[in-house]
Amino acid sequence: MTNIKDDFTVPELICVLNSWLKRCKEARDGHYKRAETLFDRSQILGYMLIYSTVFVTVFSFFTPNTTVIFLFGITKQHIVVLIGCVSAVISGVVTQARYGERAEIHRSSGAQYANLARKIEVLQLKINAEIINRDNMGIQSSEIIAEWNDLSKNSLLTPHRESKSKLMLHVAIALMFSLVFFIVAHT
Repeated sequence: MTNIKDDFTVPELICVLNSWLKRCKEARDGHYKRAETLFDRSQILGYMLIYSTVFVTVFSFFTPNTTVIFLFGITKQHIVVLIGCVSAVISGVVTQARYGERAEIHRSSGAQYANLARKIEVLQLKINAEIINRDNMGIQSSEIIAEWNDLSKNSLLTPHRESKSKLMLHVAIALMFSLVFFIVAHT
């Protein structure tokens, strides 16, 4: 075959484009999956916050019956206070983690990678149909590279796997505070 810019032949360019297309689709899928995960977290925590604050608000109007003990000296009032603490923690997590905002950024990045994949596919179609000249192949390839570089700079990272140790640390801290709460409530 004839050379394109002296160092790429058309079959080599097709192989490179196939590789780019695969990597681009993997990035797109990774961002979309991450967006779904973050959106689900946002929804779950949002509903938990709603239910726990409604619970605390409703039960704060009742006079506590401190004579009824559920378990280990824990009364209804202790449970209401604990749920109030849980509400505050959930509110802080929602504010700090910004799950909804991060989900939208990942969704947007996924859409941009999908757009880039379509551009690569169009270039492949033009090459296969032989309706593009060598100069335009080089120009369009350079445009794809430039767009991909810009996209890579501005995209959030998508984790390969969730960090279970981080989650376990947060659960351990929450359990420790719950234990301290019940010990203090019992004394």
